[in-house]
Amino acid sequence: MSSAFQLQGQSVLVTGGTRGIGGAIALELARGGATVVANYARNDAAAQALANTAAAESLALETLRGDLSSPKGMAAVQERLAGLARGTLSIVHAAATGVHRPFASLTLRHWDFTLALNVRAFFELVQALRPALG
Repeated sequence: MSSAFQLQGQSVLVTGGTRGIGGAIALELARGGATVVANYARNDAAAQALANTAAAESLALETLRGDLSSPKGMAAVQERLAGLARGTLSIVHAAATGVHRPFASLTLRHWDFTLALNVRAFFELVQALRPALG
């Protein structure tokens, strides 16, 4: 194994895990032997590209679409992880969003949107998955 990590028997949820830093983290954890669920909200093309890379390397990595800022997306992730909880479960919260506008044009809706994913989603995941977390 070429990874710096040895993670056999570990299960890891990587939010925002199909592109950018999250995608790189998901791949490296899977290369280390972890079973990885790479969560994403919208970019099906990036998720498919990651799944193709994982398949080509015979990695235990799956992608899971679910917007963590919505109750439906949160429920989908929690349901999938409930069936995965073997060994130690960990979370890497790489999902993030923001509204890039001048401060004077930002609204409370923009603020709420940003906090829903960047902060609240992590809190909800940890609360829901606490019994399974290592």
